Amino acid sequence: MTGSALVAVRGLRVVHRSAGLFARSAVTAVEDVSFEIARGETLALVGESGCGKTSAARALLRLIPCDAGSVTFDGTDVLALAPEPMRRLRKRMQVVFQDPYSSLNPRHRVGTIVAEGLVVHRLASGAAAQARVASLLKEVGLDPADTAKYPHELSGGQRQRVAIARALAVDPEFIVLDEAVSALDVTTQAQVLALLEHLRDARRLTCLFIAHNLAVVQRIATQVAVMQRGRIVEAGPIAQVFDSPRHEYTRTLLDAVPVSDPRDPRALRGQQAERAQPAVGVANRQ
Repeated sequence: MTGSALVAVRGLRVVHRSAGLFARSAVTAVEDVSFEIARGETLALVGESGCGKTSAARALLRLIPCDAGSVTFDGTDVLALAPEPMRRLRKRMQVVFQDPYSSLNPRHRVGTIVAEGLVVHRLASGAAAQARVASLLKEVGLDPADTAKYPHELSGGQRQRVAIARALAVDPEFIVLDEAVSALDVTTQAQVLALLEHLRDARRLTCLFIAHNLAVVQRIATQVAVMQRGRIVEAGPIAQVFDSPRHEYTRTLLDAVPVSDPRDPRALRGQQAERAQPAVGVANRQ
């Protein structure tokens, strides 16, 4: 691991196993994945659905077991930690999941949900916890009065802001944003992205941003790693990968993003591809 890296993943392998009535099956979701995230950096992990992005992130956080490889966080071997040291480390590593409705307990009010980390890690209780929750809700653009509401009483964007506030409650250094805006409409998505950018800069957060929307990635990330079928096929600074993609799969993902500027390299590649295609449905003239 380099001196500036907060998170380092080496040779990660994740196999999902299931047992049926007559047979067992195993699917390799992640194979030999390696990357580093420097302090204050946002690494985007991109690829189509089912390519292994979420499995890699959850294995990194030890939410699911991994079959091979290593994960180092600030010099600590995450996969070797005993339960109690791992519980303490979780305060420094948080996650915001894709679906803000399923990730929030529908039986708890917003105040209880956001205060959960404060209680678990014994950071605050009583009036101090209530004041901290009110401050967090303001920070993510919600009304402190929302503490009395249940998740179903909020919009999708508001629920995701609650999930972000819950993650921030314990003052983490590293946050995994697992498709954190993909379930939102376009307008709300832009608002939440702006919020995430502000929070990242204000709190000096290190982030792993998982997404399949490359337009979103280009806005928020500093580095990008492209995953295909469980492996990273290309990685580098966001400008380098977007402007001069080396792997065919990366070019395919980029060409799928709508562009309005005909001078954009992606638009030029699309025009060249169209010219290269043979004419269809036109009779040959003798």
